[in-house]
Amino acid sequence: MSFKILYQGGSDFITNLASIAVYVDSFAKSLGLQELRIDPNALNAIAVALVRPDFPHVDGLDKASPFKKAANFFVWFVAEKPILDELPDVIITPQLKSISNHQNVIFAYHMAVDCLHEATLYRGNEPVILKEKIRVSRHFFYDFVEAFSAAVPNVHFKVVSLLFEQLAYKVNKDASYPEVV
Repeated sequence: MSFKILYQGGSDFITNLASIAVYVDSFAKSLGLQELRIDPNALNAIAVALVRPDFPHVDGLDKASPFKKAANFFVWFVAEKPILDELPDVIITPQLKSISNHQNVIFAYHMAVDCLHEATLYRGNEPVILKEKIRVSRHFFYDFVEAFSAAVPNVHFKVVSLLFEQLAYKVNKDASYPEVV
């Protein structure tokens, strides 16, 4: 999966909606879930948020980095709460289970990370591919789920974007801007 699947450009939220639904279904099946209740209105709202004309980047959606696209998707998914069912005890730890909205953070995180894997950045005109997939510790993941379980798009977009950027740079050293500070 990559951003070629999300952010199809223009106002084609139908393609984005289908891509999100297929991902959610596939990820749920990979977790062993046979059923998952979804709010279709929430999925619609997420797909619309991906192609909003007021995308939160100064140069708009077309010039936004993959990190901003991942963050935008993530915060809207978590805020809209499309997955209605909590994940069962056999899949997650009691620590994660105790976090409200854990299911939406978990699904959104995994889809964003999957989209960032092999995404292309541009350093000037030079393309850089994020060859390595983001990986985090279990401790980090628990804290991440808790920290963003009540994400608000206009409040958390930038911090999530920066976090995804740094996580990607951690495993893709050649992708990072030169460190100067």
